[in-house]
Amino acid sequence: MARDSFVFYRSFFEAIKRMPPEVQTEVYPAIVEYALDGKEPKGLSDIAQGVFILVKPNIDASITRYENGKKCAQFGKLGGRPKKGKTASSAKAKSEVPAPPSDYTLTLQQEIDQMKADRTWNEPVCMQFHLDADELAKRLDAFHNHCKCENDGKSHSDINDAKRHFCSWMRKAYAPVEHDSDAELPPPSYEFNGGFGGQDI
Repeated sequence: MARDSFVFYRSFFEAIKRMPPEVQTEVYPAIVEYALDGKEPKGLSDIAQGVFILVKPNIDASITRYENGKKCAQFGKLGGRPKKGKTASSAKAKSEVPAPPSDYTLTLQQEIDQMKADRTWNEPVCMQFHLDADELAKRLDAFHNHCKCENDGKSHSDINDAKRHFCSWMRKAYAPVEHDSDAELPPPSYEFNGGFGGQDI
C-alpha cells in the first residue's frame, strides 16, 4: 500500500552521512522506496544492507502506529466500545515502570551497535573520558552487560537516553581513585631519643 509520508529520524541521518558516498546513494533510495511503497531493497552492498536492517524496525513501527491510528479513528466515528471503569489490573499497570514509546523499537544490542557507529558522538566521549576507539568499544560492551544485569536487558526510551545513561554509568564505574597524600607519608615517630638537644646521662 502506497503512503505519502514516513518518519525519518535524525539518528538515521547521522549514521548514514558517515558512510561513503556510494553507500549513501544505495541506502537513501532503499529506505524511501520501502517506507513509501513497501518495496524491499535488492542487491544492496553489505554495508548498505546493514544500515537498512537497523533502520527497518523503526519504519515498520511507524507504519504500524499510523495504520492503528487510522483504525482507531474509524472505530471512534462508529461509536466504538464503551469505556470500562478502572480496575485493579489497570491501576497496577499504571504503577509499573512505563515502557519505551511505541515508535522506538531498537533493542539494547542495537543501541550499543548504533553508539559504536556514531562517530559524531564517539569523538567527544573519547575526549571526555580519555579513551581511544578500541577502549570505548570495550566499555560499551561492559555497559551492555551492566544493562542486562541491572535492567533485565531492556532498551532505553530513545537513543539519546541510552547515550546519557552510558556517560552517567562511565562516571560512576570508572571514577578516578583519590589517594590521600598524607597516607603516603611515614607515620611520625614519637620515640624518645634523648633530652632537649643533649644526651641522656
